[in-house]
Amino acid sequence: MVWRQGYRNVRRRGDRGAVAVEFALLVPLLVVILFGIISVGIALFRVVNYTSAAREGARYAAVHCRPEAAVCTQDLIVGRVTQAANGNPVGPGTPIADRDCSVTPGEPVTVSWEQTVPVHIPLVPDLTFTMTVAGTFRCE
Repeated sequence: MVWRQGYRNVRRRGDRGAVAVEFALLVPLLVVILFGIISVGIALFRVVNYTSAAREGARYAAVHCRPEAAVCTQDLIVGRVTQAANGNPVGPGTPIADRDCSVTPGEPVTVSWEQTVPVHIPLVPDLTFTMTVAGTFRCE
């Protein structure tokens, strides 16, 4: 027996690999938690990005679809939303403005669509969800 600072250093043969086994059991759980935090963060980033793109589309519809405006089509509003989405795919729905600001100035215009937001976490069932994205702006 070895005595060090008043304590006995006793080792049993069965305890040698206990730490390695505990680590091996906890690693999958820690990996799932880590990737879950990352995936939920990416999903929240996309939700904020889509909401901002909807507001940008509504602002475009409100400003560029005035009575004296020469060019304002639904395709231009969709293009503006797609550009404002910063590379995130828009869909499966198509952004649609609920009113024509050239006819009803002063009223609010809302651009909305159905959007699928993927949430993929390893070892967990698919958590992808669909939400209605909407942005509102007052017609000028």
